[in-house]
Amino acid sequence: MSPNPTLRRLAALGTVVAAAALVLAGCGSSSSPSTTTTSGAAPTRMVKVPGGTMTIAESAAAGPNYIFPMMGGAYFSVANFQLIYLMFRPLYWFGTGYTPDLNPGLSVAKAPVYSNGGKTVTIKMKGYKWSNGETVDAQDVVFWMNLVKADATSWAAYVPGPSQYPGDVTNVVANNAADTVSFTLDAAYSQYWFTYNELSQITPLPIAWDITSAGAAPGSGGCSGAAYTSVTTSMSSTGTFSETSPSAKACAAVYAFLTGRTEAGDLGTYATNPLFQIVDGPFRLSEYDATDNGATVVPNKDYSGPVKASIGALVLAPFTTDTAEFNVLENGKAINIGYVPPQDIPVYKGKAFGPAGPLSGSNNSQLAGIYNLEPAYPWGINYFSLNYTNPTSGPIFKQLYVRQAMQSLMNQNLWIQLFNSGYGSPTYGPVPVFPPTKLATPQESSNPYPYDPGHAKVLLTSHGWKVVPSGVTTCVKPGTAAGECGAGIGKGAQLSFQYLYESGVTAFDNQIRELASSWAQAGIKLQLEPKSFGDVISTAATPCVAAKACPWDIANWGGGWIYSPDYYPTGEEIFASGAGSNFGGYSDPKADALIKATNTSSSLTALYDYENYLAKDLPGIWQPNTQLQLEEVGKNVCGFSPESPLFTWVAEDWYFCKPAK
Repeated sequence: MSPNPTLRRLAALGTVVAAAALVLAGCGSSSSPSTTTTSGAAPTRMVKVPGGTMTIAESAAAGPNYIFPMMGGAYFSVANFQLIYLMFRPLYWFGTGYTPDLNPGLSVAKAPVYSNGGKTVTIKMKGYKWSNGETVDAQDVVFWMNLVKADATSWAAYVPGPSQYPGDVTNVVANNAADTVSFTLDAAYSQYWFTYNELSQITPLPIAWDITSAGAAPGSGGCSGAAYTSVTTSMSSTGTFSETSPSAKACAAVYAFLTGRTEAGDLGTYATNPLFQIVDGPFRLSEYDATDNGATVVPNKDYSGPVKASIGALVLAPFTTDTAEFNVLENGKAINIGYVPPQDIPVYKGKAFGPAGPLSGSNNSQLAGIYNLEPAYPWGINYFSLNYTNPTSGPIFKQLYVRQAMQSLMNQNLWIQLFNSGYGSPTYGPVPVFPPTKLATPQESSNPYPYDPGHAKVLLTSHGWKVVPSGVTTCVKPGTAAGECGAGIGKGAQLSFQYLYESGVTAFDNQIRELASSWAQAGIKLQLEPKSFGDVISTAATPCVAAKACPWDIANWGGGWIYSPDYYPTGEEIFASGAGSNFGGYSDPKADALIKATNTSSSLTALYDYENYLAKDLPGIWQPNTQLQLEEVGKNVCGFSPESPLFTWVAEDWYFCKPAK
């Protein structure tokens, strides 16, 4: 994709400041391919074959397990966004080709207009329809805003404070006659940031959901029609959140019903619950298996978007292990879009990335005749969380030198080459280094902590620890003076930690075992506990509390963070103090100040200062983006590529195809 269309899109957003320079370098075409290409052969023109059931494999049983668009941290996963966005479209759609750019054509509203010095945002709806006949209108946006305001701590993207969503919005008013909704902000923010990280979080909700009991009249819950300013809440000094006004309590009651045991809390009824059949997306749910999270969606005949679905059904097929998926993939009949485990393809030795996006090497010989290998790299970073709230290990993790020692024992290049066949991109800080952008600084891109076991040992020894390679390193000099272990660390404290990680992916299992071996060189012992993806992420989302046993020290769910629905990588949702997805409870005043500056300043300097600081301060431990999908796309499947780096699916563009005669 050329720079000019990108700049035009940003200008349409009103972003006439330096942020308009955030042009992705080396972007691929944003159009769906109409041909398939075999290396060394002329392109073949393909024609559409309407209908049919298309099956896409879900990785390692990490399938969708939630249906309500306002998700808590335990459900805030790519798989859930993929399913939810097929049925319930967000206010603004992001992802164009290989880039995370705003996609106006797939958004249910027109581009926001900023006025009043940037403190007023006006949005015109496009008039999409819900499948029950309701219009997707301005009041649906108010409904979402009221619900989030009343139950902010239940939203995984919540960040406390007046300058963070939803606290940065002082009023939301629907003009039903003009079908516009206006936001009044508490300050002037970077327009790029507010569009990409705040408006991006909104999903309009149907008024039919504004109820507190099954069969109740739409709107009877009293949340969608309440004035935004009448929804008031309070936060105690201990972090307890409560609804204080009648409107807030009404919204809380609606939220409790929609997420309760008879609605979103009852996975077994997802496909039959009439509420969740009210959709505005291109598909609706027809089948859901609560035992393995498998799902089937079929076209929504009332979809108002630009493209109607061509396929007859899309099956999301979960697999417990990548080995099980590969065995089915080899057959070439049951899976149309799958993934190949890295250990089952030749090692890639070519150029890492090309101007049209990620390149691919040779495919598995047993798959090459049926599938095209298409690596998919995320717009995100990969890291694992340290539990700063753990009363025993937390004080250890709070010592920067300990985190530096851990990072110095992380061999990212080895992981990419040895366990992922050469496919992968490193993570050195909070901003992705791939796809190539002007957002990543030279400092962050050059690895501040290269692999160096000797350096890790020196760091620990010089701070009062007795390093015991292949054993357990212990603190022998407690205290806070130079050369001592640090605050809260007693004599005899051990560098021995419970390490939870996602199981079922062979390459990832191997990586974790290598990590345990590498860290053992400095006497850091990891007690490995493989668990399901859902168990790892739900555990990581739970901070420790006083007088209760803490269930974790370190948690690695394998995929880090994809910047969605916060597309500008400023970190307020994952690294700001108290943020809803700040697993582990990292908190640093300087980091908070730098994050705040990225939200208000239109200069890239603010982002650069933030990322350079976080790259060195290590809120978690950076690991490579090797949990990308090595997609295997059937040669009779068109419209799938290029896959968005956000991994949100535009499945209405997918179709079966065959060579033209």
